[in-house]
This record gives sequence, C-alpha cells and structure tokens, in this order.
Amino acid sequence: MKVTESPSYSESDVSNVMDQARNFIASSSGRAADVVEKADTEIVGLALEMLLDGSTDRVAVVTNDIPLGEAVESLIPKYGFDNEQITWLTGGELADELAEDFVPEFD
Repeated sequence: MKVTESPSYSESDVSNVMDQARNFIASSSGRAADVVEKADTEIVGLALEMLLDGSTDRVAVVTNDIPLGEAVESLIPKYGFDNEQITWLTGGELADELAEDFVPEFD
C-alpha cells in the first residue's frame, strides 16, 4: 500500500483518465456522473500517474467496487500499459493471496 497525495490534475493524461473513469463508473453503475465518488476517480488517476512517472511498473488496486475495478482494467491500457502491469483484486482475492504467503508456525 502506498499513501500519497492526490493525483496531479495538471497532467493531461491523469485528468483525462479521471474524467473517463467518472463516466465509465457512472455508466456501468447506472448513476449520474456527478454522484460518482471523487475518491474512485482519484484511484484510477493515481494508478496511471504512478505508471507514467515511472515510480512503479505495476499497480494493484484492491476494491470490492466492481465498476471501479473494471474502470482500472479497461482505461489504463489505453495509455500504453499492458494487462500484466495492472491488477484488480477484490478483498476476498487479496485475503486468499495473503493466506498463501502465511504459514503459521506451531511448536
């Protein structure tokens, strides 16, 4: 997990993907675009920003919000990144993945 500032709205690709995410989430969830949570669009924007600025070469977004997860998987590849660089996990999938790495020690 990385804690960071809000994405840079001055970067045109970042602000564009956030607008696209708002519309994607609104369309897939049957909501008006103006009620889509800003945090959801910022997650997509931050994921793209981190890939664009080279601070990472892979991103993983953990959310049970299906429209948000689908937006991440659908929109970020449009900016030149492949599916191997983008992972969307639900909370259950993350728990399963963590459980595979956890081996309790018993005496």
